[in-house]
Amino acid sequence: MDRQTLMLELKGLSQVVSADVRDLVYKRRAVSTLADEYEAVNPFYDMLDVLERDLSHAIDCSIFENLSREASTVFADQWKQMSVYQQFQYLEDYVRGASK
Repeated sequence: MDRQTLMLELKGLSQVVSADVRDLVYKRRAVSTLADEYEAVNPFYDMLDVLERDLSHAIDCSIFENLSREASTVFADQWKQMSVYQQFQYLEDYVRGASK
């Protein structure tokens, strides 16, 4: 387990990655793959933007729904140290690893 995962786990990551978050991570990965491989006019980028917005919102909601006030503040501070791209990549890696 790397340092980032350890720090986030200590701060409640497994409680934040709910079934809804996990589903959005899978959807984002599928649409991202389609967007990367699609040619000409690409309708998947708009869909990807919506999914990424929904995923960010789901994470924010999950932090406050599943963690105490103190834990949610600590987790959010750690989480926001990463860029949005890093957050999405991290979630994808975490969900794939956690679901194996």
